[in-house]
Amino acid sequence: MSDPVVRPHIGWHGQFTTAQAEGALPNGTRIRKGRSEPNDANRDGATGRVLGSLAARGLLGYFIEWDAMPRLAV
Repeated sequence: MSDPVVRPHIGWHGQFTTAQAEGALPNGTRIRKGRSEPNDANRDGATGRVLGSLAARGLLGYFIEWDAMPRLAV
């Protein structure tokens, strides 16, 4: 069973969970950013992978490792 607690992981910066919320993209899925904000560190087209996900109030939240920032969970 996945760990539902957001916590630090050895060798990583930032905290995340490896839990996978119902209906979320599977952990390990490769993604490409499609909508960035002006101050985002990663712009449209940036690639990464899903580390874990949580669901609350009908919304899904993802923890991502961007290729340009390895071992940093955001």
